[in-house]
Amino acid sequence: MSLVIRTVLADEWEKVRELRLAALQDPVAHLAFLETHEDAVARPDDFWRERTANGSTTGAGRVRQFVAEAPDGRWVGTVTVLVERPTDEVRFGDPAKVDQTHVVGVYVRPEVRGSGAIDALFRAAVEWSWTVAGIRRVRLYVHEENARAAAFYRRFGFVPSGERVPVPGDTGAYEVEYELLPPSTARHGGHVVRAIRSDEWERVRELRLAALRDPLAPLAFVESYEEAEARPDGFWQERAEGGSEDRGGRIRQFVAEAPDGSWAGTVTVFVELPEDGRSLFGDEVTVPQVDVVGVYVRPEARASGLVDALFTTALEWVWARDEGIERARLYVHEENVRAAAAYRRLGFVATGGRADTVGSGEPHDLEYVLERPAR
Repeated sequence: MSLVIRTVLADEWEKVRELRLAALQDPVAHLAFLETHEDAVARPDDFWRERTANGSTTGAGRVRQFVAEAPDGRWVGTVTVLVERPTDEVRFGDPAKVDQTHVVGVYVRPEVRGSGAIDALFRAAVEWSWTVAGIRRVRLYVHEENARAAAFYRRFGFVPSGERVPVPGDTGAYEVEYELLPPSTARHGGHVVRAIRSDEWERVRELRLAALRDPLAPLAFVESYEEAEARPDGFWQERAEGGSEDRGGRIRQFVAEAPDGSWAGTVTVFVELPEDGRSLFGDEVTVPQVDVVGVYVRPEARASGLVDALFTTALEWVWARDEGIERARLYVHEENVRAAAAYRRLGFVATGGRADTVGSGEPHDLEYVLERPAR
């Protein structure tokens, strides 16, 4: 069946009502919806008009309802997305800790289940979510007994966040929270590994200054703490913008964000192409590559696997780019044994090349390279 996936129109409230009532008559409706068929039937027309207008293409953009429309014009499935900010009133579940969207009202008629309709609806919902400014995850709740729905969410890429909430009504049952993170984002334990945003320059500055206070900073970084501290705000704003996911281009800075919102580590990658001529370190660029710089994990988070998670996320972003990146390269000081061991564990191999990347006056920095995995 050829389906059209689209947003509802403001004047389609009767079709919205009909599909909702059909969903509430489904045998597993008690596991999926908070209202009953009887409650919904009793609602006045104005309720459905307002609900449809809010989720339509002409709504305020805080709600979006998608439907799957069959060739004969019949609606055979739907999903609704709510935009949630930490400052918003809580509709259901735990309060939003970050800007996020919340998927609700998922329903596909029995006769089209297994046809891919639900996948198409979710793709539309998730793709729209990433277009909303600041959104950092998509979440949903699934009843702990709704195994079929949970299996689909996992197949689509959602994973349990570790949170759950009681089902309203004091039933003793729980709703399990699932989340989907943006592309180039991952979760490692309680940390979210993601690219920075352009408005986070103050946090970029704070983490950089922390890195430059590390005892091994002279072996790892070109600038000193005093030099960095003296830089004006405009420098940090430009730096964050250049490495951000929303305004950056061929540079990306990734951070590991702890549950309390603090940043526990970072890594930055620079895309370099032969037409650029020279690399970040001044040598000739002969193949499409990235230079990996600015690697830092706070002492209290070391040995937790965060550096691996940062590199994995950064390199997934690198290998997915259109330029056909062939290798990732970094330099490590010959005395920085701990860092060298970490890079070897990640698959980087010493080439025998040396450079003076930290400006010491001598080529004490060893070149390590990771070749692109076989396609």
